Amino acid sequence: MALVGVICLRSMKIHLLPALCFLAIPILAQLPPPNAAGVSAGHDIMIVKDLDGANKFWGALGGEPAQLAQLKLTKLPGVLYLMRMGDNKGGTEGSSVEYVGYKVKNLKDTLAKMDAAGFKPMPGATAKQAFLLTPDAIKVRLVEDKGIATPVASDMIQMDVSNVKEAQAWYEKWFGAKLVKDGKETVADIPGHRILFVEAKGPVAPTKGRAFDRIGLEVKNVEDVCKKLDGAGIKLDGKGFARAKGMDLAVCVIADPWGTSIEISEGLAAVK
Repeated sequence: MALVGVICLRSMKIHLLPALCFLAIPILAQLPPPNAAGVSAGHDIMIVKDLDGANKFWGALGGEPAQLAQLKLTKLPGVLYLMRMGDNKGGTEGSSVEYVGYKVKNLKDTLAKMDAAGFKPMPGATAKQAFLLTPDAIKVRLVEDKGIATPVASDMIQMDVSNVKEAQAWYEKWFGAKLVKDGKETVADIPGHRILFVEAKGPVAPTKGRAFDRIGLEVKNVEDVCKKLDGAGIKLDGKGFARAKGMDLAVCVIADPWGTSIEISEGLAAVK
């Protein structure tokens, strides 16, 4: 079972080197096995202005606070998050990542816990589904599923794109995503990351610099993957491919054609 690790940095930068610094300290998590293309979820990175509020939100949802030296962590089943304090350009709405989704065993009980912590559902909630906002306006969908093994579990991410079929094909080509039917929704499944593509109704902002800054994908032979992407005209962000000093970790950052930043890594599979 993968866990969420939330780590705060005081640096105002959110480029490659801070991300590497996060990971110099083991995060008690385990990534899911990769797909046939050698890809699984890595880590998603968020920028938060209100760390206390973020901890309160995720704690009410079922996150378990932990301490690693002077670094604060939060664990939730199914995902690995890295957070840092800093200014951001806004929440998820209006960006290419519209929301992140969780399944909960009992929606009524979960919403009662969220309400007690000061977080109320957005208008339009039903007996089976509700949306809430974190203090930094990251939109979170909760869907009741009594069949899950834990009170809460990571579900999916919605990405708003100009062309759904092209986005599905792009993630299949580069990361081996497989289309899976889940009720009325068809998601592009990468182990640990299920992506629901929805046609955007208008222009959307890129995720870079927003509260939900980037998704993470763990790959095999990351240097070759980064070179292949770069050779295909997909620009590497920041300093391009880099290896972390003092640990077995390498990353590069790209943006998909619809504006979602992706940190591609190798080495996180060793995190337990």
